[in-house]
Amino acid sequence: MEATIQNKVEKEQNKNPKEKKNLSKTNKHFSINWIVSRRYDGFFFIGSCVFTLLFLGIFMYAETLDLAPQGDSIILTYFVFTAIFDHPHIFQTFSRTHADKEEFEERKYMHTWGLAAFIVAGLIVTGMGFEKELIVFAAFFGSWHIIRQHSGFLKAYKGINQDFDKIDDYLDTGLFYSGMFACFFRDYSDIKSPVVVYKELTANFPYLPPQITEIIWSIFLFFLVTFSLRQVWRFYKRKPINIPKILFLVAALSTHYFVFFLTALPFLVAESLETVYHNIQYQGFVMHYQRKRFSHIKNVVLKWFGVAMIYGFVVGTIEIIGLMTNGWAKWLFVPFTMVVIYHYYIDGLIWKFGKNPELRKLLFDKTAVVSSDSESIDS
Repeated sequence: MEATIQNKVEKEQNKNPKEKKNLSKTNKHFSINWIVSRRYDGFFFIGSCVFTLLFLGIFMYAETLDLAPQGDSIILTYFVFTAIFDHPHIFQTFSRTHADKEEFEERKYMHTWGLAAFIVAGLIVTGMGFEKELIVFAAFFGSWHIIRQHSGFLKAYKGINQDFDKIDDYLDTGLFYSGMFACFFRDYSDIKSPVVVYKELTANFPYLPPQITEIIWSIFLFFLVTFSLRQVWRFYKRKPINIPKILFLVAALSTHYFVFFLTALPFLVAESLETVYHNIQYQGFVMHYQRKRFSHIKNVVLKWFGVAMIYGFVVGTIEIIGLMTNGWAKWLFVPFTMVVIYHYYIDGLIWKFGKNPELRKLLFDKTAVVSSDSESIDS
């Protein structure tokens, strides 16, 4: 596989000697290959982390309008997040699960009866009075889902830049997961009282000792120092440094550190800040998939995005009404909550490139092929 990629690169170089010279100069110390392109990746997959600051700004501005005493600064921030970013990205999943005939046929029962089972389960759980526990489950599952998607992008950047040294695999994985789990346990540990979701709606999270965070944080610092020294060693030995991978790690880890270590925010606002980066990443990746998979459909990306935004506004409005009234809209929103959980689950199956080489080739052929151990963008 690597030989095929190398032959392709050599053919392109031979066509243009000047380009070959520039490419050689560029790759002397650095490896800079992107999933789509420098600008596309920079906006959707890496630079979109700045939207976390945008949502913090919305919340802080809403507080200056004296909305905070009623909690409306929280609900305003959350509505912008859920209607414009979160639920639209959920809807985009259906372009892969239901619009893609090959995927739909492969998991037909999961995408029909399975989805229906998720919804029925949500209604039963809510009817039994366990909606608070459902919130806790969705929060944990959602955070894990975000971590795994980031992990998938990390593997992708390693694959397309031929970053396959075992020691780098260990350091990259150790740095990423220790940093992410340090943030995860910082958020979900030492909770001694019910967490206020919105006004009277609270949820009881299981108690986890704060020492877990201290231990994992120490492990993260070890990997951070070792990872940094490894990059210096690679530069000294004239081994290419994987720039996209490093930029992605900085974006993902610093964003989660900012949300969970540097800010103290209400539950719904923290959820918005944690998730919005993930939402835009996913939108960008699915749009890349749609452009490749449905190339025969005119303006396919724009069409899916338009419908996704309509879906987001409708569902987001229902969710906000449900939170504010705790009445009939709550029951109406339960099916959409279960669609979100279905999204968390199914995403770990539909993007498994190790088991779907055709999909891997379709999405990564422009630069290289993701390594065989990169099973999923969210696995």
